[in-house]
Amino acid sequence: MSLLSLMKPTGDRLKALVDRDAMSRLTYTQVGATLTELPEGWSTDEQQVTLGSGERCFRDAVEALQRWDQFDLDWVVPLSTEVPLREGELFTFLAYTLGVWSVNMCRIVYVVDEEDDQHARFGFAYGTVGEHSVRGEEQFMLEWDRSTNEVTFSIRKFSLPASVLLKVLGPVTRWVQQRFTREALARMAAGVGS
Repeated sequence: MSLLSLMKPTGDRLKALVDRDAMSRLTYTQVGATLTELPEGWSTDEQQVTLGSGERCFRDAVEALQRWDQFDLDWVVPLSTEVPLREGELFTFLAYTLGVWSVNMCRIVYVVDEEDDQHARFGFAYGTVGEHSVRGEEQFMLEWDRSTNEVTFSIRKFSLPASVLLKVLGPVTRWVQQRFTREALARMAAGVGS
C-alpha cells in the first residue's frame, strides 16, 4: 500500500496507512537543528512575514498556530486539527500536487513557549516519519519583539527527497515545499494580521 495515490485516500485505506507508520521513527538524525544551525547538504528554506503588532496580535497568532491554521490551504488537508502542540504528537496531512495525493506524517520534536521583558516566542517543529515524501524538519515560529511591538511568523526547514522518484523530480519537490511556505505564511497573515 503506497502513500502516493491518484485517488484521495479515505476511510479504512487512510487509517491503514496511518496505523502502519504511526510508530515509525524519525527519518533523519539532525533532530532539533531548526532551533540552531540548519545542516549542510540539505535543501533549506527560511521565510518570515510580519503579522502585525502588539500583544493581541501575538495571542491571536498563537491560537491560530494551535489550530494548525497554516495548513488551511486548498491543496493540503490535515487529518485532524485537534492534535495538541506537544512533543511526540503525530500530525498527518494529505497533499494534492500535480494530480497525485500524498499522505505525510510528522512527529512534533519540540515546542517553544517563552517570554521575557524583550520578546515572546511560541512555536514548534515537526520531523518526518514513515514514508513522508521528504525527510527533514520544519519549524513554525511566532515572535513578538516588545521593543518594536512587531509580531512575526516564520517557517524554517531542511529536507531531502525521500525516494528515488522525488530525487529525480527535485526541482518539483522544492517548488511544492516553497509553495507551501508561501501559502502558509500568507494564510497566517490574512487570518491574524492587523
